[in-house]
Amino acid sequence: MASLAFIFPLRAGKTEEWRAWIMEILGPRRSEYEAFSRQLGLKTQHAYLQHTPRGDQTIIYLEGEDLQRTFQLLQTAPDPFTVWVRQRTKDLFDGVDLTQTEPGSLSKLVFDGSSLEESDYLREEMERFGMISP
Repeated sequence: MASLAFIFPLRAGKTEEWRAWIMEILGPRRSEYEAFSRQLGLKTQHAYLQHTPRGDQTIIYLEGEDLQRTFQLLQTAPDPFTVWVRQRTKDLFDGVDLTQTEPGSLSKLVFDGSSLEESDYLREEMERFGMISP
C-alpha cells in the first residue's frame, strides 16, 4: 500500500469555506465522495487543519494501491464530482491546480519508524542529517 502526505496552503480567508466544503462532502455528497474514493483507488484519506503564522494550511494524507494512477484519474476524470473537486481545490487553495499536480512533486518520505531497519535510503538520509551515527 502506497502512502503520501502533503500540505496545501489555504487562500487567505478561506478556512471556513474549506470546512463547509468538507461538511458538504461528508454530508449531502457522501455517496458521490465514496464512489470517487473507490474510483481513485483510495483506501485511507485524512485531512488536518494547521494554523501557522503564514496562514492556515491543510495537511492531507492518502493511502492507496497506486497513487500515480490516483492522480492521473484526479487530473483527467470527466465525471461531475471529480470536476467539482478540481474546481473547489483551485478556489480554496493557494497555487494548487490538480490538473498539473504530480504525486512525486508533493512530498518525499524521509522517515518511517516502522521500517527503519529495512530501508537503506532512510538510514542514509538520517546519517546525513546527523540523526543517527553510521
